[in-house]
Amino acid sequence: MAVEGFPTDRYSGRGLIVGLSADGESWLQIYWLSGRSENSRNRVLVEEEGQIRTVTADRSKDVDGTYTLYTALCSQNEAHIIGNGDQVTTVAEALGSDGSFEQALRTRSVENDPPIWTPRITAIVKGDEVRFSKIGKNGHAFFEAAPLEPGNGLCMHTYTGNGDPIRRFHGDPYRVRLEGSPEELAKSSWERLDSILRVALVVKEIGADGSFRHVIVNRLPVPR
Repeated sequence: MAVEGFPTDRYSGRGLIVGLSADGESWLQIYWLSGRSENSRNRVLVEEEGQIRTVTADRSKDVDGTYTLYTALCSQNEAHIIGNGDQVTTVAEALGSDGSFEQALRTRSVENDPPIWTPRITAIVKGDEVRFSKIGKNGHAFFEAAPLEPGNGLCMHTYTGNGDPIRRFHGDPYRVRLEGSPEELAKSSWERLDSILRVALVVKEIGADGSFRHVIVNRLPVPR
């Protein structure tokens, strides 16, 4: 059981997948972190009040949380949001005040980390509708997915290649195949990530009634 088509890049950076379970009964969202710097790698994913957040693992070390500490997955008004930065909160706040996914993200820009200019990648599931966004150095791109068949998903990530030099991901979200339980998907996806660069990963399963649960894998212990 695995995610067929999961990126094989040694350094995919931060990435996300949105798709339907093989039985078509639930939506699945997968989010992962990988990192090269000590600051990027000193993180874990935790669940707080139904949201998934990145937090510092070793708090004795100096931390720059500008682009590393944020809510990565949350829900608002029956919409389930996933992304690689604090634009997730921007979207949730907009949806809570009658705004839209696109309006919210048009207020945000690419991460200010020259010369890389890491894109902000975001996706949303509401009902049977799936939409993606990528904010790059040259502007905003939105992608409305065609209806997905059971067991199919769409994937995008921030980087591609082996990370030397870092190359940004280009193009539309690409198709992957999702087979197995959330636990099996988490295990197989984690094993696909580079054993040195992987940081954390979460699989979110969303039921037809809107209920959800998370399966989290962290490289480092969660701080108490």
